[in-house]
Amino acid sequence: MVGVLDTYRAILSHPGAKAFAAAGLLARLPISMFNISVILMVQLQYDSYATAGRVAAVGVLVWAAQTVPTARLVDRIGQRAAMIPLTAVMVAGASLAIWTAMTHGPEWLLWVSVAIASVQGPLGSLTRARWSHLLTSDRDIHTAFSLEGALDEVLFVSGPAIATLLATLVWPPLGVVVCLVGLVIGMTILLAQRSTEPAPRGADGGDSLGLRLPPAVIAVAAISFGIGAMFGAFDISIVAFADEAGQQTLSGLVIGIVSAGSLVGGLLYGSRHWATPLWKRTVISTLLLAVGVAALTLAPNVLVLSALGFVAGSMIAPTLTNADTVVQRVVARDQITEGMAWLRVGVGIGVSVGAWIAGVLIESSGARAGLGMAAVGGGVALLLAIATAGVLRRGTERQDDAAHEDALPPSEREEAVEQPPTPPHM
Repeated sequence: MVGVLDTYRAILSHPGAKAFAAAGLLARLPISMFNISVILMVQLQYDSYATAGRVAAVGVLVWAAQTVPTARLVDRIGQRAAMIPLTAVMVAGASLAIWTAMTHGPEWLLWVSVAIASVQGPLGSLTRARWSHLLTSDRDIHTAFSLEGALDEVLFVSGPAIATLLATLVWPPLGVVVCLVGLVIGMTILLAQRSTEPAPRGADGGDSLGLRLPPAVIAVAAISFGIGAMFGAFDISIVAFADEAGQQTLSGLVIGIVSAGSLVGGLLYGSRHWATPLWKRTVISTLLLAVGVAALTLAPNVLVLSALGFVAGSMIAPTLTNADTVVQRVVARDQITEGMAWLRVGVGIGVSVGAWIAGVLIESSGARAGLGMAAVGGGVALLLAIATAGVLRRGTERQDDAAHEDALPPSEREEAVEQPPTPPHM
């Protein structure tokens, strides 16, 4: 374990790294808490999983739609200039959502308010962009992205459990309030750190990706759709599963245990440098994740569900780390936030589809049907990973036959990044 920690200690020794990593962790609190907090708030106030699923789906769909434009804005004008107004928009929308839910307002107003609150900006990409700006070694960037994935799981270990306890035992919207406070404090500290902020694209005349996406980015965005469908169905299904067992207050703990598995898996995965090519690791991790999630449908009780969830969760962070690394390998450094935003679009659309369908299935057939939808999402991700394996290989490996190693990131190549000359069919 000491060797594992030494790997991360090396990258955290860079000036400013510890400060922006810690601040970014707090600023990303809505990633782990907002969706589950909205589901719980709406379900408790309206006594309907279908309504909760619809509201959550609308919010995540808007979040997905805004991710690329706001990421492009961040790359163009800088993190500070873009994220201050975006943070204010989220706070305003979430406040309206709380008022609507607590006064039993119409569902359409919940849709509107949660949609506004979902215009959050690329919260998950801000610190990753700073790592790409700070580090030059491909191996160091792999370690940094693995660290970010592990830190995300720290949030997912604690966030859902805290949100569930606050909503069920104290006050239904308190989870939303807490994640907003974390966002404001974390963003304030992060944006004050100017030395590690990537230079705005406008300062050097760089171009945005637009729809001229490298095929490998399209491939991992498609895989991310299946993973998102799995996530969306999983969250609401766990709440329903625990509720059916008369233990709804444990639902956040179960999600936290799954995330703990992801934390352990992510730390171990990122602590070593792999000889296996990136495209193979992407397919293998997606396979193991799909099998693990499918096993959850067989759980007879909350205890077994938690144990199986820990094992399945161990492949979440490695799979997402691989997707992030694919993007880092094939886009230019000043396009990294925008490139990664396409992954969040895939996840977001998948989450909205998964949550909506799972909410309907749970209402009609129970929690186990919702878990079945999560398994379907994992299966879709696996099929897409297998189908796009060739694209991933061509995008992330060297073209010469003599060296079957992963391609260097754009910052370490002499040639420009190759991109399709025309927009792909989306």
